[in-house]
Amino acid sequence: MATRRSASKVSAAPKLTAPKPNLSFNDYKKDFLVRVQIHNYEVNALLVDVKKAYEFALPYIKQSTNYTVQTFNQVREKLQTAE
Repeated sequence: MATRRSASKVSAAPKLTAPKPNLSFNDYKKDFLVRVQIHNYEVNALLVDVKKAYEFALPYIKQSTNYTVQTFNQVREKLQTAE
């Protein structure tokens, strides 16, 4: 037969309060402005990289487009003359 144990008493944990922030509003404001400057720098660097990638890929895109159009026109001419 199983024996039943009595529930042990748990003492209530002391309530903790949030610590007072050590930073002032001006500190948060300066931090925000620095983060915005970093963000702007990184976005501008991204735009420069995207422009470089576009300029690099553009000749290849034009070449493949011209090849595709030329091949399509050749196939179309062969199909039209076969009829």
